Amino acid sequence: MIGDLIDKSSKVFNNLNNKIISTCDNSIEQITNETTNAIKSCEDMKVNAKKRFDSYYNRKKIIDYLIYINLAITPILLIILSYLLFIKK
Repeated sequence: MIGDLIDKSSKVFNNLNNKIISTCDNSIEQITNETTNAIKSCEDMKVNAKKRFDSYYNRKKIIDYLIYINLAITPILLIILSYLLFIKK
């Protein structure tokens, strides 16, 4: 009788152990998938942020160049305008 109880409890513990191991394996697999997806999402956000950063500063460079051109042309135009005004007088 005690042998039967030991065998039954051994089977119950083995079944419980197998269920725990399978649940643990499934959970680890799910955690791994979720972590991989989160890392991919973070990498995508990082790439998009880098693109926006580069785009903003490239536009800023273009605006800076336009300002430099304007600063270079303005004195020349002022000289030409003053020359034309003095010639007409």
